[in-house]
Amino acid sequence: MAAIGSYALGLTLIVSLYTLIAAILGTRRRSSALLQSARNGVWVTAATTTAAVGLLLALLLRRDFSVSYVYGHTNSHLPLAYTISALWAGQEGSLLLWLWFLALLSVIAVWRQQAIARAALTARSVGAARVSTKHAPAIPQTAALPYAVAALTLNQAFLALVLLAASNPFALLPVTPTDGQGLNPLLQNFWMVMHPPVVFLAYAAYTVPFALAFGGVVTGRFTREWLESVRRWALFAWLFLGAGILMGAWWAYLELGWGGYWAWDPVENSSLIPWLTGTALLHSLMMQERRDTFRQWNLWLIGATFLLCLFATFVTRSGAVQSVHAFGLSSLGNYFIGFILLLLAIQVYLLHKRRQQINMPQEVGALLSREASLLLTNLLFVGAAGIVLLGILFPTLARAIQGREISLGAAFYERTVGPLAQIIVLVIGVCPWLPWGGMKSGALWRRLLPATLAALGVVVALLLLGIRYGPALVAFGVAAFVLVSLLASTYREVAVRQRSQRERPMQALARLWQKGYRRYGGRIVHLGVVLIAVGITGSSIYQDEVQVSLTQGEQVDLGGYSVRYRQPFIETSPLYQRVGAEVDILRGESVVTTLKPVKDFFWSADQWVTEVAIHTTLKQDLYVILAGMEDDGKLASFRLLVNPLVVWLWIGGALLLMGGVIAWWPRPGPQVPASEEEDA
Repeated sequence: MAAIGSYALGLTLIVSLYTLIAAILGTRRRSSALLQSARNGVWVTAATTTAAVGLLLALLLRRDFSVSYVYGHTNSHLPLAYTISALWAGQEGSLLLWLWFLALLSVIAVWRQQAIARAALTARSVGAARVSTKHAPAIPQTAALPYAVAALTLNQAFLALVLLAASNPFALLPVTPTDGQGLNPLLQNFWMVMHPPVVFLAYAAYTVPFALAFGGVVTGRFTREWLESVRRWALFAWLFLGAGILMGAWWAYLELGWGGYWAWDPVENSSLIPWLTGTALLHSLMMQERRDTFRQWNLWLIGATFLLCLFATFVTRSGAVQSVHAFGLSSLGNYFIGFILLLLAIQVYLLHKRRQQINMPQEVGALLSREASLLLTNLLFVGAAGIVLLGILFPTLARAIQGREISLGAAFYERTVGPLAQIIVLVIGVCPWLPWGGMKSGALWRRLLPATLAALGVVVALLLLGIRYGPALVAFGVAAFVLVSLLASTYREVAVRQRSQRERPMQALARLWQKGYRRYGGRIVHLGVVLIAVGITGSSIYQDEVQVSLTQGEQVDLGGYSVRYRQPFIETSPLYQRVGAEVDILRGESVVTTLKPVKDFFWSADQWVTEVAIHTTLKQDLYVILAGMEDDGKLASFRLLVNPLVVWLWIGGALLLMGGVIAWWPRPGPQVPASEEEDA
């Protein structure tokens, strides 16, 4: 069975290369047979990669320990859910999953582009009948599709080559062991089961706008249909990458036992960078959609975002960058850095060669305009991405130049990315009031007055409560400004429609929502960003911590609670031995809840893993970690933390994703053009 899996990967490599060649030659020679063969090749690679994934999963479920990957990531006692997740828990399996996602998304992308092209040609044929033939499009809408297919299959061929040459999940051991090593204990968590496939789906999805951009540059065709396809795929990938980052943060908060959710680790940062550039891309695509500007900038952003996804994989798998989340030193990094340089060279060459067709007048408009705010947003997001990238590369560069590694800690990012993030949040509050083309400063000031007063009121209230820390005052003041601004702008739009259409408030809001779902999805995203900023500010600035040793019945006060150690308990399973403590959380004399922080000792890994216990309210999290326990259980050591407002980070993340889904979700029937949406 393992040999068949390797053959399936080999067939994927061969068919991908054939499809790439057939797509390009078919276009050059105008051969419909070759073009059809290339489209069929996309379906074949989807089938062969599906077969490879199915075979590896079958080997995992059978516990075939003759396969090195199965031996390294499962054992006889591993539960079914974690046995399935072992498919992507290791380096080889995760790359295979990425290839599989890419193959499936390639089929969807090709099918979707053909449907869009047919609809566009049908619509244009009606108009073409009314004009002379000299005005008909010189290049058919489908001309860009073969080049997109070539780009998609080039990436498939690369991943298949890496799997076969450097990271084969079907490699066999010389001797079959009686049992496996088991899954890494830290990965035996629901959110870590979900996090990797979601991130890899995002990386695979970002290949599609890259391929569409490649086809657009080669053919010089940048139609409305092309732009809408790029936008929807970019938004799809952005949603999944954002969801993956949030899942990883939640896993770290629950599993690692250090009391935080983001450590500015290089692997964490490497996934954040393409999300930042992808966010900039979504904003600048609005400019191209509305003004037909920023075309070249968008093409660069599309390419950069995809290449940064590859770079994130390089960081995780090369061993060149030190990280607690990264794999060991591997030749895999050489493959990825070489492929990144190859794609970058192709992008630079094509954009330079086609610069005359791509370059458009860049009309930014007045300073107080929607165009200027989108440009500023782009610069801020790209600037933040550049700083994080510098933070990842700096230790490696310092080691290469000076012979010693100089690490940049969390303080570096807080002092550099933090101010940019505050400005981004502030712009969110101003942007809803800015029209295309610009407005006078006096009119803008009148519209922003309620939000400004709210911000000042929050700052004064915090001062009266004894809070004097400047960054906190600024952060909470900006959050209040943006929140009131978003609500006020929505209220104004509803009021205007009420007067013009004589509708009830909820009816007017429903009609506005129906007409401008993309805009209001964006408003929800922006609301989520504000709540995320509140959660990060509260939990990072005002965290309180104490380490205590308690005997049974003894308690300690922290954050308005009393924490009382009740009793120990021990549980044993084939996978681990669990040592835990029952801890009562009291307010006054009343028990609010009972928490059970534990430490699990995994037999196969010879490793202790901490499982924290958390009591969550809208105000704060009480975070309880079992640090140690005497053999008789009468004395236990705890690390207790109070993380204020952290729940708003997760609520804001959920709103961000919900708003993105609303903006992405296809609507049946004719759609309102983006230009009309923005003016609604």
